[in-house]
Amino acid sequence: MKTPLLLIPLVGLCLVMACTAHSTSSLTQSSAYSQNGGEPIQKSLFNDPDRSISEEDIQRLLSGDIQLPENARLAIYNVSAQSRSRSYGGTYYAWNDEEYLKTQQGYVDSLTSSLARSERIRKITLMPTLMSGEGASITQLREATVRLQSDLLLIYSVKSDIYYRYKVFSADEAKAFATCEALLLDIRTGLVPYSTIFTREQLARKKTSGSTIEEVRKEAERQAVTMALQALGEGVREFLKEP
Repeated sequence: MKTPLLLIPLVGLCLVMACTAHSTSSLTQSSAYSQNGGEPIQKSLFNDPDRSISEEDIQRLLSGDIQLPENARLAIYNVSAQSRSRSYGGTYYAWNDEEYLKTQQGYVDSLTSSLARSERIRKITLMPTLMSGEGASITQLREATVRLQSDLLLIYSVKSDIYYRYKVFSADEAKAFATCEALLLDIRTGLVPYSTIFTREQLARKKTSGSTIEEVRKEAERQAVTMALQALGEGVREFLKEP
């Protein structure tokens, strides 16, 4: 009967040592993990669009890291496309005007061709306006992107303006400015790891006596908007290159 009684303290000592070892191991892993840049955020903490973010989730979002996919599927949403008419040099063209449609397609091609040169983007999808009503929120756009099975959503808007200068002894000039606002939305977390606002300008001159003032204005605006969209594509590519 004495032998089992002697084993009880030994068993208790072993259990205490095991718990202490497990606790020390957990603390060591946690400290080393924090030194790597914070806990990775793997899901959205914005559960309810009408509810404020909790203080705990705010701390997690600010100290956490976003891990973007290496081979991302990118969706593109043009906020400007919600407008069904455009103004070129003060003259409005309907959305079904042939020149307007060709110009808009040229803008899309400029942006997508620039983005396609990124090694981390394997698929580009244009989000139709049918999937997002006018004034759609970030939450609605995120859900629409999920239906497209895309990892990232590039939301952008381009606004342009034209200034015309008439010259007596030289060719008339038109100067256009295009301002681009854009953000990149990570669909898994609902966070915005990249955003930008910039302006591009372009000067066009009346080359021949047969060209009109409206043509000079349109050309200046087309070039300014195209430059802005190409710059947007380059900015996203450079961001995705970062480790």
